[in-house]
Amino acid sequence: MSGVVVIGLFDGVEKAARAGKALRSLPLPAGNITTISGVPLPDGAVCEDPRPIRFPRVVIAAWFVGALAGLGLALATYLLYPLITAGKAIVSIPPTLIVTYEIAMLFALMATLIAGALEMGLGRFKARKVHDPRIHEGKIAVCALVEPGDQARRAAGALTEAGGTEVRAEEGEL
Repeated sequence: MSGVVVIGLFDGVEKAARAGKALRSLPLPAGNITTISGVPLPDGAVCEDPRPIRFPRVVIAAWFVGALAGLGLALATYLLYPLITAGKAIVSIPPTLIVTYEIAMLFALMATLIAGALEMGLGRFKARKVHDPRIHEGKIAVCALVEPGDQARRAAGALTEAGGTEVRAEEGEL
């Protein structure tokens, strides 16, 4: 969702936490408020992200799909190229387990790379993401995705009252 993003830069976690509390007091959805910081902040210190994390489920599902694909590959290989021993075709279990495990891990690794890139927002190219280079110098940015007009003015006022060093609004997405 793109729109107007109101950004406030703060010097410390306490001021940023006050700004997050001020934004939450406005009628804004919790998913429209976020923090950008150069250092990790404690969970819930400034704002909370209500979006579910689907990353582990995707990787586990890909592992099971890979295990089925590996098992199918191993069994198809035994059917196409049978190993005849004492006049009977045999299926050797240890190599089947190895192939199944390796293909399952390959699928899990690929799912990790793809899901990780999508979770970080690397798959989106249309809307401009908000950023300020001073975040890397130790500033904390508290951002709110709002509708233009009155809601943007109220959010900017809340960030200014909380002690934001620079508060601005720009087009983009969180």
